[in-house]
Amino acid sequence: MKQPVRFTVPILFLASVLASPGGEFWEKKEYRQWSQKECNKLLEDSPWSKQFTLTNVGIMDSQDKMSSSAQQPFIKYQVQFRSALPVRQATVRQMQIAQKYDSLTPEQRQEFDKRAEAFLSADLSDAVVVNVSYTTNNQTNALELARYWQSQTTDLLKNFVYLIGSKGNKVAVGRYAAPQGGQQEFQFIFPRQVDGKPILDPQEKSLKLEFTYPIVGNMGDGRAFLEFKTGKMIFQGNIAY
Repeated sequence: MKQPVRFTVPILFLASVLASPGGEFWEKKEYRQWSQKECNKLLEDSPWSKQFTLTNVGIMDSQDKMSSSAQQPFIKYQVQFRSALPVRQATVRQMQIAQKYDSLTPEQRQEFDKRAEAFLSADLSDAVVVNVSYTTNNQTNALELARYWQSQTTDLLKNFVYLIGSKGNKVAVGRYAAPQGGQQEFQFIFPRQVDGKPILDPQEKSLKLEFTYPIVGNMGDGRAFLEFKTGKMIFQGNIAY
């Protein structure tokens, strides 16, 4: 896979919500019916996405709330399995909502649909793409983070970035896609198979992401461990990742 998986075309689609009782919204509704709130949920805190916040007093995950002053420096990392179809669908839907798809001209809709379909149908049979973004409320910290992540390479990270199964098997990052321009996001790209075998055994109960990050502003310990429960990562009958 030569290019990081991205979708940068602006767009929107307004649809009625038809929900059946029980289950998550991604099980009940086609993605073009998802609301902005639902897209945010899937992209920020779902079976395929997690976030954690670094402060001077510790590390908080997505279930914690900052109780200190809003002026307290923080760094927040958002992690997504971008290769998982529901994440890509939520990304497309979010862009539809942002740009009022129904108000576009027929030509603009056709162009959007073409690019959206290419993004959704991308061949990821040989790659697991983990997208990581970060935000901070301190300009000095932002500059340090940008310098660090733009200077990283696959060779520098291959011994510090892994996907780990519940049985302890580690798969090193196969490619690192550094931030482009002023973007505050990057991608870890892992092989989907090693020695002809899928990196995730169907019996695995979880998939962990381990990676190092820079200690900026005396925040964090430089090491991130995020666990994703595979039993909850089911989409259209299969584990999506």
